[in-house]
Amino acid sequence: MPDPAARSRDVQAVAESAERLARAIGRRDRQAIRDLLAPGFVHRTPGGNAVDADAFVRAIEEIPGEITFVRLEHVAVDISGDGALVTGIQHAQVRADGILVDDRRAFVDWFVIDEGTWRVRAAVAMPEPEVT
Repeated sequence: MPDPAARSRDVQAVAESAERLARAIGRRDRQAIRDLLAPGFVHRTPGGNAVDADAFVRAIEEIPGEITFVRLEHVAVDISGDGALVTGIQHAQVRADGILVDDRRAFVDWFVIDEGTWRVRAAVAMPEPEVT
């Protein structure tokens, strides 16, 4: 049976890694982002193509305008062995051409222990919900 204290520390460490990644994306800090991606990283969108770490970082660099912030909300962490499922809402604001875009979307990330650090191996960005 897993040690509850160790499990709690792992949950906290994974949540902190997820928050660091969100802040790094908000700053467009390429090195910090890369440091939080595990070898073999893949990013997917439902029905979309898979992209590797280089394409993921490049896409962040190419976001038009100023990223005012990227925050995580309602984060849940489920540990399974040396992996962790992280779900939540990514809330971001970007200002482009004088227009403030406010974006909230669900995400699903799979973190693994890599060289003693929790890093993202797979990330899935969910589409924005359709407003009816």
